[in-house]
Order: sequence, then C-alpha cells, then structure tokens
Amino acid sequence: MDEKQQKSDYQQSDERFNSVLTELTQIKEAFVMEELQFYVKQAKLPRLLFSITGILIIMLSVSIPFLSTLEGIWRHIILPIVALMVAGLTGLSSFFRWERTWKGHIQTRITLEYLLSVWNLQITQARHEVDIQKGIEIAINATKQLLDDTHKTVSAETKEHFERLQIPREQQSQ
Repeated sequence: MDEKQQKSDYQQSDERFNSVLTELTQIKEAFVMEELQFYVKQAKLPRLLFSITGILIIMLSVSIPFLSTLEGIWRHIILPIVALMVAGLTGLSSFFRWERTWKGHIQTRITLEYLLSVWNLQITQARHEVDIQKGIEIAINATKQLLDDTHKTVSAETKEHFERLQIPREQQSQ
C-alpha cells in the first residue's frame, strides 16, 4: 500500500483528539441539538393553528349565504355569531400569522439540519487527518462555525418572528 492510500484509510485514534472531539460533541448537543429540537417541536402548533383556523374560516364563510336565507334564530342569532367568528378567526390569523411562523420554524429546522451535516462532514475530515494537531484544529473550527451559524440562523428567525407580530391597524379611507 502506498503512502497516499494509507493516509486515506487512516482514522484518528489519538486519545487527545478523541477527548477534544467528545467535548466538542457535548457542546454541539447542548446548544445546536437543543435549538433543533425546539424548532422540530414548535413547528407543530403553528401548523395546527394555521390549518384549523383556515378550515374554520372557509367553512363558516361559505355558510353565511346559506344562513342568510333562513328565518328565525338562524338569521337573527346564528348568522351574526358565525360572521363574528369569521372576523375573529381572520383577525387572529392575521395577527399571529401562523403560516409564516410555521414556515420560519421549518426553514430554520432545515438550515440547522444542513449545518449539522456540514459539521459531521468536517468532523469526518478531522478524524482522517494524519496530523493530530491539524485534526483537532479542523474539529474546533468546525464546531465554532456550527455555533456561529446556528446563532445567526436562530437570531434571524427570532427577529423575523417578532417583526411579523403586528397589531392590526384600521384601514384608513382615502
């Protein structure tokens, strides 16, 4: 086997390297994996609220013309309640923008998963580095980059989340 083949088959087994890698993996788990799990869990509620409010708005809206043809309690009590429910659900949906929250969480989750894949690739490169110190540097730099990119991604999504929460304003007549 030539030197080039031996180098490509080499996998880091140095105790110091493995110790550093264990610590870096713990840092990744504590920060990045926690963030990822947050976005995996938090995407469910906005999706559910978006779907439920959307379906209710559609169903209640299409029932308004029918209810307006009926007499008695249907026209005088139920119809105004349905109209108020449509207005209320539309207002809540407009205020909270659950579809955008859901989208933001999904996009952030996908980005974090990608960043973790890049980190894993760089760690694989570090494990196969013959020079132990260079392997450690690759692993440390990969982890620092993962932490920085995770922070940027989460900060951007958080900023966007709060920017889209706006109190509905009255339409001004022109």
